[in-house]
Amino acid sequence: MALGSRLSSWYHGLFHLAQATMHDRWVKWLRLIAFLAASSIATQVVLRNILGLVGMGNLIPSSVVTILVASVIWLIAYPAMWLRMLTVMAEMEAKKEFETVLHEIEKLHPKHRPVPKDAADRPSA
Repeated sequence: MALGSRLSSWYHGLFHLAQATMHDRWVKWLRLIAFLAASSIATQVVLRNILGLVGMGNLIPSSVVTILVASVIWLIAYPAMWLRMLTVMAEMEAKKEFETVLHEIEKLHPKHRPVPKDAADRPSA
């Protein structure tokens, strides 16, 4: 398989993973936190570079600390988001497997099925 094809397949898999888990509450929060941290990092780097070009680079000395804090937050939130996505997918697969096993058990033991309401109301002959 060509490298481009493998890369495309890998990216397509990540896209499906993100799509399948997009409604999970924790994934939403972790995605938001990672996005805000990355935005903060980018903003601070750009702002520091622009101010450095104008000669006012020392105007915001705390930007280095801000960049470090945002980087730590991003380094925790981003992998946690992907781990949560994988956990949600594993739960979905486990539920699917559980439903399949339950269906097979019901096929093997039909007498354990619940009696429909209309059948319970009819008198037996």
